[in-house]
Amino acid sequence: MKFVGIRRVFSTENEGQYVTIGAFWDELSKVYGRENLMGLGFNWTSNSIEYVMALKDGVIADANYEIMLPDEWILACGKTENLSEIYDEIYKDGPLLYEIEEFDDKGNCKIRYCR
Repeated sequence: MKFVGIRRVFSTENEGQYVTIGAFWDELSKVYGRENLMGLGFNWTSNSIEYVMALKDGVIADANYEIMLPDEWILACGKTENLSEIYDEIYKDGPLLYEIEEFDDKGNCKIRYCR
């Protein structure tokens, strides 16, 4: 699976990535619509995460990053308001290689991940 989008690096210090990645989602949602986007998290370090926003269909304007991803994923779904609990469950078995997040304006989320 080829993932093509806009890449940014966010600080994970004091869990600050939740605010900054959320702002990135809000910024691109104004242009493309939240339900048309997906976000890829990967390459976690002790103080940062790489994150790429892409379109579910097509290629996002000003794309600056391309990565080939595995074909096999585990799926978790739920309500965005329960995102912390969803991630607690996902991470209980250890760190991830990649995660792909999808959100809608009705408060639902879908997380695909692989180790």
